Amino acid sequence: MSFTRPGTTGRDARAVTATRWAGWLCMAVAAGHTALVTAMTWPHWPGWLSGELWWAVGSGEHLDSALAFWSVPGGFVVPLVLVGLTALRSARDGRTLPGHVGVIMLVWAAFGSYVAFPTGFPLLFAPAVLILFAARQDRAVAATPEPVVHHDG
Repeated sequence: MSFTRPGTTGRDARAVTATRWAGWLCMAVAAGHTALVTAMTWPHWPGWLSGELWWAVGSGEHLDSALAFWSVPGGFVVPLVLVGLTALRSARDGRTLPGHVGVIMLVWAAFGSYVAFPTGFPLLFAPAVLILFAARQDRAVAATPEPVVHHDG
């Protein structure tokens, strides 16, 4: 599905560049979060891999381990990587992401920053704003009428 005007050859390069930057920023935040929190939660990994959390959800048993699990492998890293990879692929194809992706990321960043500060949530403001900028630029390009070319002959 294309989020730019079909057949448009003069797509706004700024929108595509903003989409690319948003994708790389999402990937960087995800990698940084993974590295930092994996180092912090490393003692729990053997328990997770041995099934320690099976049937423990909601029981209060292994609460520290369960909370640690939801901060890395069960947390936001995978969805953030998916958004980052989708943005990079879209930019490579000369497209942008839809604006609602930026709005949702902006709300997510604001809520996470408010509830748990200091954390990495404020880092999500940059890709959210870039996605919104790109979507707005893309809409502006799509709203610009194509010039009419007359061929005499």
